[in-house]
Amino acid sequence: MGTDDVNGWGRGGFEVTCSHTDNSGSVDLLYAVRHGQSTANVALAADELIESDDMTIELTELGQRQAAALGRWLASLDPDQLPDLVLCSPYLRAVQTWQLAEQELLAANRTLPCHRIDQRLHDRSRGRLKHLPPAAVRERFPDEPAKEARDPLGYRPPGGESFKDVAERLRGVVSDLRSEHRHRRVLIVAHDAVVLFLRQILENLTDTAVLALAEEGLAGNGSITSWQCAADGYRLLTYDQRTHLPET
Repeated sequence: MGTDDVNGWGRGGFEVTCSHTDNSGSVDLLYAVRHGQSTANVALAADELIESDDMTIELTELGQRQAAALGRWLASLDPDQLPDLVLCSPYLRAVQTWQLAEQELLAANRTLPCHRIDQRLHDRSRGRLKHLPPAAVRERFPDEPAKEARDPLGYRPPGGESFKDVAERLRGVVSDLRSEHRHRRVLIVAHDAVVLFLRQILENLTDTAVLALAEEGLAGNGSITSWQCAADGYRLLTYDQRTHLPET
């Protein structure tokens, strides 16, 4: 599955015409999934530099298995828990994750949700620091680590985004969800930063709480985070759930 697949999917096959009608309800159940393991994840874990466009980074074989496992988990859900709308990051690794999950739903003869790419769900842009491991950042941009340490959420890499920038575009996504009247259960397929800042927005977390969550560890590849609509907003049900995933 390569770049041509996502391009073709985005042109015609990805944005499915929605047949849902306005039921005057609201989104009752929200899922957020981080894409399966990517080649960039492996490279960064090994402190290696990867030369690739963020848009075209693909899943590894393990990442593909994680995506299929996500699909089987979705196929096991009761009808009143199965997403009826999927919003996906435009990045290939996220689109591949949904494509493979969707195949498992098809194999299980489950109803497929409407789905579309939302450009606001892309990963944080690190600009000129893109895909550089920490050692390479220190060597090539020696002033940047100290700048980031002074303001972890507000720091904007050269040519890139701050985490506060990410949160700001996600507020638009959440605003749209709060005015959504055709779908009750929504699945977002995106990135660890997206999951983290959805938590901040939906749960009204402080910056200090967000930094503490990040310190504890971000959502893993293929993991599931979910929220239930409550009287005062959204209540967290699961965070970084990985029990459905293969070990290798």
